[in-house]
Amino acid sequence: MDKGMQAVEATYSVRDPGLTGGAAQPCTQPTSKRGRPKKLRPPPPALARELAIVLGHFFPQLSAWLGDVHDPRQSGRAAFPLKVLLLLGVLMFLSHSGSRNHFNDSVRDALEMAKTLARILGCEVEVLPHLDTLEKVLRFVDPETLEALLTKLVRRLIRMKALDGWRIGGRFLLAMDGTGLYSFRQRHCEYCLETHHESGMVTYSHKILVAFIVSSDGYALPVACDFIENQGSVYVKQDCEIKAFHRLEPKLKRLYPQTPFWLLLDGLYADQNVMRASLLNGWNVAITFKDSDMPALWTEAQSLLAICPGQVLRITFPKGEGTRELRWVNNLEYEGMKLSAIFQVDMDSTGTIVHSFAHLCCRLIDSRNALKVAAAARLRWRCENEGFNVLKNGGFALKHVYSHNPVAGKTYVLLMLIAHLFQQLLARGRLGTVFRAVFHTFLNYGEQLLEALKSQHLPSNLDPPGQIRLSTA
Repeated sequence: MDKGMQAVEATYSVRDPGLTGGAAQPCTQPTSKRGRPKKLRPPPPALARELAIVLGHFFPQLSAWLGDVHDPRQSGRAAFPLKVLLLLGVLMFLSHSGSRNHFNDSVRDALEMAKTLARILGCEVEVLPHLDTLEKVLRFVDPETLEALLTKLVRRLIRMKALDGWRIGGRFLLAMDGTGLYSFRQRHCEYCLETHHESGMVTYSHKILVAFIVSSDGYALPVACDFIENQGSVYVKQDCEIKAFHRLEPKLKRLYPQTPFWLLLDGLYADQNVMRASLLNGWNVAITFKDSDMPALWTEAQSLLAICPGQVLRITFPKGEGTRELRWVNNLEYEGMKLSAIFQVDMDSTGTIVHSFAHLCCRLIDSRNALKVAAAARLRWRCENEGFNVLKNGGFALKHVYSHNPVAGKTYVLLMLIAHLFQQLLARGRLGTVFRAVFHTFLNYGEQLLEALKSQHLPSNLDPPGQIRLSTA
């Protein structure tokens, strides 16, 4: 060793104790408490088998209904039937792939998935088609035919009384609201909506109005929709949610002629034409009531509350958590209609107001139905949370542009709504009691479903489940 280096080391008194003696010495490890044992999740069920059971149980005619969708291809030489392409598109959304490219890359050469498609549809499927094939076909498929397919699925659930437990007063709760699909800085097509900002920038967007049958158990089943778009690049006034409502309302009456609905709407729909159309259809309505939207009617309702002190119902929450007070008035005169209003106030143990709600209805309210009316009116949020929030952030990627073609873009949205319906029947119904413990998140569920479709072989005999109750979630 260099003598100069030895002299420097000799004068350097602070040395690393781990290098004493020329060899590394073990350092003392800090002592700590033993960590909690990792909680293992239960083994996941065979998701491919569970999906096949759910579809076979609720929709035994699914293959025939998919086959009823008109195939625009006229050559007669198509390698894949349209129903195979449509179901593959539904599985893309059901497995939360997020895009066509990601799904194509994930299922390339997935022969077991092809066999699963063949088993569900009752036809031969040797290999999986590329989703570009679906894209080319969807550009010429009428979106109304896919909406008719969605109607058949929902009407099947109603006829088999699977949704009867959701009725309140004999009516299904139908929450309706609009949401944005996607937006662009340049005009996407001639049907784009224009939004002019204060900065001078213009954005071009597409929106949709969707009607969901909702329940207190957390379901939001899509039943119909209407796209909010201009009819061309030249227009007098742009399309909007209210106009879309007046298109969707007769469509609902035509698609579900004998189904009684109770519409749940936000304050945007506090409009006499909306209420009158609902009354003519024999529907009830619960609309968010605000003094800023209808100041004259709000003042009248407050005056009637003051002279009707007996129309009140008070509930005390368990464990001293607070109270709830319900008050209501009837026979509010509004544009030749008789309306009712119900007011709900939640207070904590100190008497401080925590929440307050007010809703307009088209039916009489009394002490026997006040609780049901108030509870039903507040379920409008299901379409926001279990509906749009899941479609946007739960793996379906509603705001992703699956196609720049205007027609194909609509058909992809309708396939997404069908997949959303299937997912709720599977995740909340069939797997409702174990879903959270096994998958914890919808993202994990989508990943495992995709792997199951790629690798799991369906058994020769799918045991019938007997009953699948939709209230187990």
